[in-house]
This record gives sequence, structure tokens and C-alpha cells, in this order.
Amino acid sequence: MALAASDPPITLKQASRAIGRNDAYLQQFLYRGTPRRLPEDVRHQLAAFLDIDQSRLAGKNIITGASPHQPRQFAVPFFDLSASAGGGAQIDLASETAHDPDSQWVFPRQWLAKLGRRQTAALRMISISGDSMVPLLEHDDTVMLDCSQTRPSPPGIFILDDGVGLVAKRIEIIPNTTPQMLRISSENSAYSSYQRRIDEVHIIGRVIWFARRL
Repeated sequence: MALAASDPPITLKQASRAIGRNDAYLQQFLYRGTPRRLPEDVRHQLAAFLDIDQSRLAGKNIITGASPHQPRQFAVPFFDLSASAGGGAQIDLASETAHDPDSQWVFPRQWLAKLGRRQTAALRMISISGDSMVPLLEHDDTVMLDCSQTRPSPPGIFILDDGVGLVAKRIEIIPNTTPQMLRISSENSAYSSYQRRIDEVHIIGRVIWFARRL
């Protein structure tokens, strides 16, 4: 099926039907990451429908015009564990193997670019528990953090291991201190701030975005 330049664009629904799948099959593949990869038989069917070589479908978004080496979508690992906004929890959030590979949030790369110049491979998602960061972050919020940013300059909200457990806190460098000290504080005034030497904590990454259930 060769398409002329004047032909109308093919919709994802049309392409899904052409390969014998439900109307939302390719939409879910591109925007939700389900399935994670197109099965071989589906690739061959879709390639025949689009009149292209099936090897071009190795990337996620060939239908929408992206290079197979630079898909338009990026899957950010989600950790089904909570960073405490209070008492603390212990996990290795920065590890590539600590999360379920099927537990991911899929974002358009163009949308991620609006968050700034980020190393997408360093992004992680994790849920928050507790109330110490209220009203900024609430219990059950999901945050995105950039694990390439591990120095609190400028100050901001970070996920860190403070020696007790994994917590979400606002941290800043206290100037003119030797050894260098950090001020670790909550948004909720019911919780007191405290200080730690910078070498006493493990900063996992800076929180750059969050999602909340309505």
C-alpha cells in the first residue's frame, strides 16, 4: 500500500484496525508503553500496511515520524515504594535494577524537554508518604526527580537518605561552615528543621515535578 503525498495521514485507529487489533492498540503502545515492544508479527503487518521495511519499526514512534534511534516517548522508572515525608524509608532509588521494569511512567520527550535540559536516563518516579511537606507535597503524591542533580545549589526539594531513611525534604547549604553543613527542613511547620554534615547524607536527586490525584 504505497501512499501518495496527497493522501490523508493515517490515524492510529486506522493502522490498528489494519493489523487486526483493537482501535486503541497503537495509541496505547505509543503513549502508555503497552506493549513495551511490538511483537514481530505485528511489525511485519504494520510494515506491509505502511509500505516500509519492518526494521524501521524497531523504534517506538516510527508512525509519528520519529527516528527509530530517538523515540518520541521516554519511559521513566517508577518505584512502588514511598519516600517518607516524615519518618523515613530505606530503598536504593538510584539503582537501575531496584525497580520493576514493567512499572514505568511514559512521557513525550518534547514534554520532558519543557522541564529543562535534563538527562532523561537519570529521571525517576516515586510516591510520597507522610505530611511533613504539606502543603507543597501531600501524602500519595508521585514525584519525578533528577538523579543527576545531587548538590543542593540552588536550594530545593530533594529525595535523600539522611542516615535514618529515605525522605523528601527541602535542603540548602549553610554558608561558611567547615565541614560543610546542610539545613534539612519540612514545609509543615509542625516539623523542626535539622542539620547534617554533607558527607553524612546521600542525596538521591532533586524533585522537579509532581502529580496528584484529584
